[in-house]
Amino acid sequence: MIEVHVVTAESSLAYAAELESYHRWRHLIYVEERGWTDLRKPDGLERDQFDTPQAVHLLALENGRVVGGSRLMQTSRPTILSEVFPYLVERSELPSDDETLDWTRMFVVPSHRGAGRPRSVRGALLTSVMQYALSANARRVGGVMEAFWLSQFAAVGWRMQILGLPRPVAGAMVLAAFVAVDDAALRSVRASTGWTESLLRYEPDRRHEVRT
Repeated sequence: MIEVHVVTAESSLAYAAELESYHRWRHLIYVEERGWTDLRKPDGLERDQFDTPQAVHLLALENGRVVGGSRLMQTSRPTILSEVFPYLVERSELPSDDETLDWTRMFVVPSHRGAGRPRSVRGALLTSVMQYALSANARRVGGVMEAFWLSQFAAVGWRMQILGLPRPVAGAMVLAAFVAVDDAALRSVRASTGWTESLLRYEPDRRHEVRT
């Protein structure tokens, strides 16, 4: 059974082991697999300046083991888009508000990948990101992403706002884009991925109401 746990600064100590695994997987995937050598760390844990106390980490767990993850934060804080890639925004102003969520570091571990998988980890994360965004009263979620995500988002019925043309970065084509957050987007991603139930868990610190 897959669950997607919402980890904040307040609950990070309770998730210390899972967070270490999450950051180790980020290093294995982004540095070792993808070749983003600028992110290499001696301890094998990928963290950057945006892993702040304000960041929210969604950890996809299967039987307690990390099988995927994502990071979210409000764009009123410094983000990768605002601080590193502002030139990707050509058709609008840089988002900087509490109703726009920056979404980065989405990954699925190699053993759980595959487009043909029913109720996949990728689908669980997409569904949970939208559910969390709704619960956080966000209007849109996105940021810097590789261009292939546009077809993935279109496949689950999401409406997108593209803020500029794709540019080459570290061997990939990336761009700035955001997805509209609303009830219709949650319904469509649930129907597309098969994850019709709520996967979000706020344990052990359950302070938030979850939109189901």
